[in-house]
Amino acid sequence: MADRELSNALASGELASIQLGGVTAAEKVLTKAEIDAGYTAVATTTALDTRVTNIEASHTALIVASSAASSQQPSTTDTPLQVEFGVAQTTTDIDLSVIGAFTFKTTGKYIISPFFQYGRVGASGTSILMNRYLLNGVQIGNSLAAKVDNANTLVPWSSSIQFTATAGDVVTVEIIRDSAGNDSGGLFSVTSTTGWNIAPCASVQIYKAI
Repeated sequence: MADRELSNALASGELASIQLGGVTAAEKVLTKAEIDAGYTAVATTTALDTRVTNIEASHTALIVASSAASSQQPSTTDTPLQVEFGVAQTTTDIDLSVIGAFTFKTTGKYIISPFFQYGRVGASGTSILMNRYLLNGVQIGNSLAAKVDNANTLVPWSSSIQFTATAGDVVTVEIIRDSAGNDSGGLFSVTSTTGWNIAPCASVQIYKAI
């Protein structure tokens, strides 16, 4: 059906050729003869499986970790809590401590991708929960916030930060309860009743550019 429609369009004289894909010079332009012959080749300079392989080859996963805690909650408002991501791990390029500090051992370009689940129990009003990244104890980038207005609300949050680390750099992530909101809330895990894996309160993946 598509071949006949394209062939009819070309036969009308309104079009000289049909281009599929992008506009780069190397991409395939179908001529009337090719359409008439039932041209079926994919009009792209790079096959999809090759593209996926290239993406996978550009970075390698170093750390995949998650906290076993049922919750991680600051002690009170305006008091930061450093997020932990489970057991300690050691690799050639980076170490993860049990208190959640990432120590970079080799210089390079890295991506840190944490995932949190914000929630609270037994409180009223609205809780304002925030997080931030610190590089060697100094905040990098913007703070990020979630507002939780009841105990049945769970706010999933994820982000990725990409930066060039120097050997010896230490990255940590903190959460806080802002005093503009209720003094309650933090990170909470969820255990499935269906036999699925637990949804941890905090998890992280770290990649390094190859």
